[in-house]
Amino acid sequence: MDTASKVLIGVAIAYAIIKLIGFLSRLGIKQITPKELELKKGFVLLDVRTNKEFDQGRIPGAVHVPLTEVGTRVKKLKKDKEVVVYCQSGTRSIWAIKRLIGMGYKNLYNLKGGYNAWKRLHR
Repeated sequence: MDTASKVLIGVAIAYAIIKLIGFLSRLGIKQITPKELELKKGFVLLDVRTNKEFDQGRIPGAVHVPLTEVGTRVKKLKKDKEVVVYCQSGTRSIWAIKRLIGMGYKNLYNLKGGYNAWKRLHR
């Protein structure tokens, strides 16, 4: 096997491992699609994107708390409320949800595909 083939196989394996880790990190976390979000009522919508991303567009009614501030600023949210967390693509929100679980929050949902998926639905 030549060097180029070995490199290509290595890249493919690394990509597969990264995808698997992303999948495993979502296990046990409830997902909600943008369409399902439209039907949901009585929840808090938490945007954990950066200030710059938030300023460029947001889902109406969202509470903005950047991921770096989740540990300190979400203490005002009631732990018995359902909270839908989103970021730009649905990855950082997983980290926010893990942090919230550690703080005692239970009714948490990740917006599948994040703001990008919601925006595609609302063009």
